[in-house]
Amino acid sequence: MLKKTLLIALFSVAMLFVYGCAEPEETEEVVTPLEPEEEELPEEIRQWIEDSRDKFGGRVRVHNGLLYILVTYGEKPTGGYHVDIEEIEKQGDTVKVTARFTEPGEDEMVTQAFTYPYDLAILEETDVEVKFQAAGDEDTLRILE
Repeated sequence: MLKKTLLIALFSVAMLFVYGCAEPEETEEVVTPLEPEEEELPEEIRQWIEDSRDKFGGRVRVHNGLLYILVTYGEKPTGGYHVDIEEIEKQGDTVKVTARFTEPGEDEMVTQAFTYPYDLAILEETDVEVKFQAAGDEDTLRILE
């Protein structure tokens, strides 16, 4: 009986040691992006958005000390398609961008013209790795160069 009690106590001490020496988990922090008006954007960024709108994916660009995060839905045959950067979470040196994609409903009245949905977020911190995650009507989001 003493051996069993000693074995349990030794195991408990070992588990406390292992748990106490483990790397602390990095906490996630929700980041609030800057939101300037489109006419306030630098010409280089406006051109970058224009050149990217017909592609589906996520892109990043650093310009004048700011990190621009762009998510585009590509060319769509009608209105009713939307992309929204829903959340930006920072964990250590990584930023996770969750973008929600929405397609029009079957009975929804939509504009009968090509559209190019996109959303843009701007962060003050530029020294981070950006990872994209899709939500809603899309389940993957690739990074565009």
